Amino acid sequence: MAEKAAHFSFTSEVKPSIFEIIAQNSLNTTLQPAFQRIIEFLAESNSKYFEWVIKYNDEAFLIFNGILQYYYLRNHDASFSEYFYGLQRISIKNIPLSKQQKHLSLVFLIVLPYIKQKLNRKLDVYKLENAEGLLLNDLKSISKKALLYSESIVEISWTVWLLLNYLRYMSDETESQNPILKLLKLKLIYGSESIDVISFWSSLFKGKLRELCKNTLRTSLEIGAFFVQFLQTWYREKSSYSITALPTVPPPRLDPNAENYRGKMPDLSSNYGELLRFTVSGYVFCYTCIVKRLREEQRCPVTNYPAKIVDLIRLYD
Repeated sequence: MAEKAAHFSFTSEVKPSIFEIIAQNSLNTTLQPAFQRIIEFLAESNSKYFEWVIKYNDEAFLIFNGILQYYYLRNHDASFSEYFYGLQRISIKNIPLSKQQKHLSLVFLIVLPYIKQKLNRKLDVYKLENAEGLLLNDLKSISKKALLYSESIVEISWTVWLLLNYLRYMSDETESQNPILKLLKLKLIYGSESIDVISFWSSLFKGKLRELCKNTLRTSLEIGAFFVQFLQTWYREKSSYSITALPTVPPPRLDPNAENYRGKMPDLSSNYGELLRFTVSGYVFCYTCIVKRLREEQRCPVTNYPAKIVDLIRLYD
């Protein structure tokens, strides 16, 4: 009787819950915003050495994400966020990942997010141009409007597809937790490997510095991921507060350069056209000149703070 019970407990598969699937997906989407915040902090603290990283922020994250995902996929058959929640990838035939499946997984984990981010930055510019009424009836403007319309359709279609897949997974109609895994003929299961925790002093005295550095780096990344999720939740809760309930903050001291640009545009010292304000510095520019400058240098022309086109807010009379 005991043997039958042991055999049954071994063969029965407990699949990951939908909450773990959504949580690991949420962690994966927070990696790039967290990386961008770190880069912006470094650029603001020392723009002389880190200004170039702002310009190539997407490429820098591509390299970082590539190394991170490659390491976890090669050693643990899982992405970083999946391994953080104790999950790993396996074929729907219950066999380990093939080399082709690992390569395709890397494409979906690294290359596609990079392409999507690049497209989003272009679409953000088109949305701003559309809001300012700069998209007319010429062929180029019509193409931009078509891209904006297509983006909405793709986002809605993907959300519906993902939701339907979640419902099918919860009702045991499919083993794959999301459409991408289904396309790759993969599924997520609980990881079978155990993580060895090596203490600092025992590793130091035994001379296992290589293992120590390896586990320290891995643990730091995992703790950092948890901290990033905590900060994201905390800032989201803070943003829901009522502005009128907050104490009144005195205005900052006037920038010494501000008086030199009274009634003039800081960039070219010319008269204003259509007014836009930088959220990162507070300076006001005209649309045509500042957009042209931002395409060359992604920073405020006066304060040198890192900035993008989406950081501009139109001022109305």
